Amino acid sequence: MKLFSIIIFIIFSIGSIAAQVGGYGTYKFLSLAPTARMTAMGDHVISIKDEDIGMAIENPALLNEEMIKGISISHKFLFSGISSGYASYGFKIGKLNMPFHAGLQYVSYGESDMTDEYGDKFGKISGSEYAFVLGSSYRVYDKLTVGLNTKFIYSNLANYTSTGLSIDIAAMYYIPYKMITAGFVIKNLGGQLSAYSDTQEFATVNVMFGISKRLEHLPFRLSITATHLNRWNLLYDNPDGENNILILGESQDRSKFSEFSDNLFRHINFAGEFMLGKNGGPFRLRFGYNYKKSREMTVSTYRSFAGFSFGFGIRIKKIRFDYAY
Repeated sequence: MKLFSIIIFIIFSIGSIAAQVGGYGTYKFLSLAPTARMTAMGDHVISIKDEDIGMAIENPALLNEEMIKGISISHKFLFSGISSGYASYGFKIGKLNMPFHAGLQYVSYGESDMTDEYGDKFGKISGSEYAFVLGSSYRVYDKLTVGLNTKFIYSNLANYTSTGLSIDIAAMYYIPYKMITAGFVIKNLGGQLSAYSDTQEFATVNVMFGISKRLEHLPFRLSITATHLNRWNLLYDNPDGENNILILGESQDRSKFSEFSDNLFRHINFAGEFMLGKNGGPFRLRFGYNYKKSREMTVSTYRSFAGFSFGFGIRIKKIRFDYAY
């Protein structure tokens, strides 16, 4: 009960920090799904305990002995020449009974034309951002592990540069006989050391809580993650949103329940993973549903699978290949 009270206090404290005037923070590339596995499972999964070193950037408390000497390399091709990726390595330091990981998260925004107010081109501009990550975990007792990530950030957008520092504070609670794992993360707590201009900004804080359950008689694991717990209202004015006009031309306001449920589900991410085969499942099928992404990317006149994600993983001996779409 005392631990629960501390967590609630931290969430509301972070909420006051994150609600700065003029926006919701900088270094938004830190919110991108760093690996193909997480992309396939809806971007945010913080409660899967296994040997995947790529999970540690999302929740450093997931770091364990199985990840030592593990290597993860991911790259994503986005639109308009934009790409992002992540690379990490797990290791130990001396006789310390703590696993560590080091990694690099990056995004390249490609090149764009530089123009004047008349549209005349006179050069190219480009942009990229990097986060150098170092993290570790510590097992408090058999079921509870805590973790910390430290990130040094460098951002170069056209002729503007910025450096920053942020941390992720995390915990993981594991109940082996029920095959349940719970994770809690305060992500991107920090801000700019040097700003693009005279105004310094905080990083985009994201407080998350997630639970994963592996079924007893089916090779399937379900994960549910609640995100942005430090910021309740995720709604925004969408001019392409649903048309609430009645037949006679009057406008119809959304009900309070409709607005509440819409906002509530924007905080929740659903994910599933089938583990097929022996020894932990060398072949895996994954899917996810991100309601927030669905609402923000759906065009009212066009049907699509916005918000849904799919992928698979294949393990051959000690090498695993993951793909997401």
